[in-house]
Amino acid sequence: MIVDEMTFREIYNDLNSYGDIEKLYRRYKGRKGFSREFFLVIYTQRNIRDVTARFRKVKSKVPQLVKQWKAGKSLLEISRTLDFSPVMTAFLILTSMEWGRASFRKMINDPESVEDTRLARELSEVRKNDPIYSPEGNEVQRKRGVKGEALIRDWLDERGIGYEREEDLRAEGGKTPDFLLHKTIYFRGEPVKWIESKGSFGDMKEIRKNMKKQLRSYRELFGPGMVIYWFGVVDDAPVEDGIIIETREVLSDHWDLD
Repeated sequence: MIVDEMTFREIYNDLNSYGDIEKLYRRYKGRKGFSREFFLVIYTQRNIRDVTARFRKVKSKVPQLVKQWKAGKSLLEISRTLDFSPVMTAFLILTSMEWGRASFRKMINDPESVEDTRLARELSEVRKNDPIYSPEGNEVQRKRGVKGEALIRDWLDERGIGYEREEDLRAEGGKTPDFLLHKTIYFRGEPVKWIESKGSFGDMKEIRKNMKKQLRSYRELFGPGMVIYWFGVVDDAPVEDGIIIETREVLSDHWDLD
C-alpha cells in the first residue's frame, strides 16, 4: 500500500492518543489497507519517537519526580503530567532508587509479586495505561514482526528458494538481514540477494533510520536486496541503488526466480 505524504502527515498529526486510533479508523473506513492495526502501527512509531526524543530531558527531572512520588503522587499521575510513557516514567523513577533494571523488568512483568502494596498497585496502573511500552504492548509488536517474517519464509519455502535466517547468521557476527538467499532472484529485473522484513510503516523517518542502521550495511556485505514494509510506505520514499523498498503486495507481484 502506497500512501501519499499529505494523507500520512494528517494521520500522523492526528494520532495524539491511543483513543485516536478508533476515531481515525472510522474516518478512513473503507479505504483499502487502512485497518485498525495500520493506525496502531503509526501511533506506535510516533509514540516511540517521542519517548526517544524526550528521554534525556525527562531523565534530567528524575530527582524532582522522585520527590513527587515519595510525597504521594502516583507514577501514573506523574506520567500524565509529563505527557510521557507511563511505563518509561516508572522505569526512570524506580531505577534511580533502589531498584535496578532487572528488578524493574521483573516487577512490571508481574506486579502482583511486589510486596509493597502501593508499588504493586501503581505498577499495575502504568502497565494497564501504556499500550506501547507495557509487556502486552511489547508482545503485540513482537508478534507483528514474527508474522511478517513467517509470510516471507512461507513464500520462499513454497518456491524452493533456500536461505539462511538472521539467527543463523548472527553467530558469525556483524549485521545480518532476516533472510540471506542462497541464490539471487530478480524482482522486475532487479537482483535480490537478501530480504528484510519490517512490521512498520515506511515513512521518511523510518526508512532513513533503517537505511542508516541496517540496510546500507546489508548492501555492502551481501549485495543488492529488498526491504518489505508490511503496513505500507509513503509515495515519495527515498530511492537508493541496490535497496528495493516494497510493501506486502510485492509477494504477489512478478518475480524471476530462475
